[in-house]
Amino acid sequence: MDTNSLTAGKKLRLSCNVLKLIACILMFIDHFGYGVFHNYMIAHAMDILPDEYKTLNTVYEICRGIGRLAFPIFCFFIVEGFLRTHNIGKYIARLAVFAVLSEIPFDLGLYGVPFRWEHQNVILTFLIALIMLCVIKYLENNIWGVSSFLVKFTCICAVIAFADAAYLLNTDYSWKCMLLAAVLYFARNTGPFRYLAGAVATCWEKYGPISFLLLYFYDPEVRPKHKYAFYLFYPLHLMLIYLVARLII
Repeated sequence: MDTNSLTAGKKLRLSCNVLKLIACILMFIDHFGYGVFHNYMIAHAMDILPDEYKTLNTVYEICRGIGRLAFPIFCFFIVEGFLRTHNIGKYIARLAVFAVLSEIPFDLGLYGVPFRWEHQNVILTFLIALIMLCVIKYLENNIWGVSSFLVKFTCICAVIAFADAAYLLNTDYSWKCMLLAAVLYFARNTGPFRYLAGAVATCWEKYGPISFLLLYFYDPEVRPKHKYAFYLFYPLHLMLIYLVARLII
């Protein structure tokens, strides 16, 4: 943990790096549960004894439950990145590049095939969410001569449109990511209420709201480091899961 993660005499403070590292570990557990345990049970359904199947399914459900905490953390930092970046064009380009690079590892790691059009990786979802936030900010800053209500209504229509786009593209978390990103953006100046709003926006996920207990301790004063490492971790850990699955299954 960074030395800046703890502040003497105050509440626990967690840097962006620490929270992302926690999210990476949780995501690995989640994807390992699906890519290895789930796929093993599917491949050997006729050969596994009932007690063994029950044990494997319990481990699988635990992995998936733990992993549900990762997505809200990553989504939170997509919004934070949007609010803090000095070059939105580079941010969009970076996500676009890694969305493309991650698609084959995503399909291999979770489904064992190089191309599966029915489900796209989460970095593509984050890319769509980032573009959505750019549109919302543009609408907020460039719609003149209309009431505040109409501006907000237009922004909500934009969220719905991007949620539909993510859903039609079958991206990971699809419309749910658009909802959470929009809530976190609109609540950006509400202090601790922002974390409560984020928790409410993830109530569709059984354990998702717990993520905001961790995010409550986020220290925005500590600058993020090694940001490319977290992007690289996504395709690399999926390829590792694929290789492990090939050995076991």
